[in-house]
Formats: sequence, C-alpha cells, structure tokens
Amino acid sequence: MNLKNFINKLLAPAGIVITRRHAESSLAVTESPESLAKINHTLSEFLQSHLRIQIATKWSVVDFIIRESLDKDPIRICPICGYKGEDMQFGQLRSHCIFGGGDLLRYVCPVCEVTYGPDKMFDLTESELTEDYECHYKVYEEGDSTERELRAFFALNPSKSDVYLNYGAGGWSNSVHQLRSLGWNVYAYEPHRSASQSGADDCFIRSFEQLQLMRFDGIFSNNVLEHFRYPVRELQHMAGLLHEGGRMAHATPCFEYLYEYTRFHLFFFTGKSKDLLMQQANLQLLEEVIDGDFICRVMKPLRQGECSA
Repeated sequence: MNLKNFINKLLAPAGIVITRRHAESSLAVTESPESLAKINHTLSEFLQSHLRIQIATKWSVVDFIIRESLDKDPIRICPICGYKGEDMQFGQLRSHCIFGGGDLLRYVCPVCEVTYGPDKMFDLTESELTEDYECHYKVYEEGDSTERELRAFFALNPSKSDVYLNYGAGGWSNSVHQLRSLGWNVYAYEPHRSASQSGADDCFIRSFEQLQLMRFDGIFSNNVLEHFRYPVRELQHMAGLLHEGGRMAHATPCFEYLYEYTRFHLFFFTGKSKDLLMQQANLQLLEEVIDGDFICRVMKPLRQGECSA
C-alpha cells in the first residue's frame, strides 16, 4: 500500500480523501468545522492506538529480558522492614497490567507482610518513571476521584481558618475547586508533571521548590501512597510540611491487596506493614475509616520523645 492509499484509509471514517493536484479543480473542496473535527478525532485515535502499541511492545521486551536473565540476584531486601532473605522466602503474587505494562510479579515480605513490586518499576530511573507516566496519561484517563478526595479531606476534621494541601491531586479531580468555592483554603500539588493541572490557577502549586516554601495544617491524598517507590521517605517529607499539630489523611484501597492490575501500584500495605509504615515515618495513627474499598488512615507526626499509642 503506497502512502497516499494509507492516508486515505486512515481518513476514510471522516469522509476525506486526498488526490493529485491536477484533480483539485474537479473537486468541491470544503473545510467545514465538522470535517476538520472528524480529521482531528481520527488522527488522535490513530496516535493513541500507536502509542498503546509502543507501550505494550516496550514492556513485552522488558519482560522477555527479565525471563532470560542469567544474573538474577537470589537475595531480596524488604523496602519497608529491611528483612533480607532469599527469593524463595518471600511469597509471590502474579497479575497482568491492563495498561500495556506486561507481567506483574510482586513479592510478599514474610516479616512485615507488605506486598510490593514489580521490580521492573523500581529499576527505572526517576526520568524513566516520569516518561512512563507521561506516556500513560497520553492514552489513558484516570477516573474522577473527587468524591473520595473530599472524604479524605473531611476526615481531617478541618477548620476554615486553616490551610490544607491535596497531595497528588492529578489533573482530573475537581475537589480543590469545590472546596475553595465553599470557603476552604485548599491547595493542590502533583509530583508528576504529566498528570498536573494546566492553567494559571493560583491554588495549584507548580513546583517542588514552591511547595518547600509553604506549610499546611493538614495534608490529604487519595490513591497516592501506593505509587511511591519510597513511601516512608515521602510520608516524612509530607510531615515536614505541616504546622505544629497538623494532621494527614491518606486514603487508598491498597491498604489491602486490591487493584493489582496496574504496574503503577507499587505497594500494598497488607498485614502488619501498614502500621510499620507509620512507625518508620514517625507517625501516630489517630483514626482509620474503612468503608468497602475506601480505606483512610488519619495520622499525625510524633513530637520528639513522644511515643505512638
């Protein structure tokens, strides 16, 4: 198939064809808004389909290399409790990424019971991980998490005189706008620029450097903790953004082994690990809300010399 025929096949759903220059005079050429919209939609669908194939191909190659690797390290270290042992001492859970990410092999620590992996996501550099997120958000849309973010916010028992942060707000939630319209002083921050909000709205914190200059009375998140490669460090960082007496409320179904079908869910804080996670980050549990797969833990930083209950 030559290039002209290929392009004509691509544009056929929009009722558009290309032809030789000398034939233009015999055609009534119109470029109505409707026809241009059809062309843009067709091209967009083609590009998204092509990118999905690229993503799936990339991870298929990675999985093949992993299977054929001869230099596998038999020693494994739990990223939460630090237990060190051979692979066979860790439980294994397998699934498959519905977003083209290939095979997902996760490990269960025999000591703290955290479920984590796949290793191939931990092996990515920061720039590679960001690139993977960027590709993902070009072809897949996250569901609207507004309602659950609002539930996490109100679990803080907030006050309208205080300042709050939605950490990991993404580009699809309307919770911050809703809360601000009701008089709450709430800001949003998204670590991955590929998922961040666009526009010039002052309630969105644009950079890590800007975030470091601010302090909050409460921080809340929904479906965020499971995405961190270093959750203890991230919780410690968030705790450092709080005023004295500040609280955090983090909601995720991944306090259990749920929604395992995506490579971006790196941790499932199963068993004893959800309490150990907080201990490692020097946090105290104040309240836990469990309503189906909505699991929200409210916590506060421990002061120097203070012990968790």
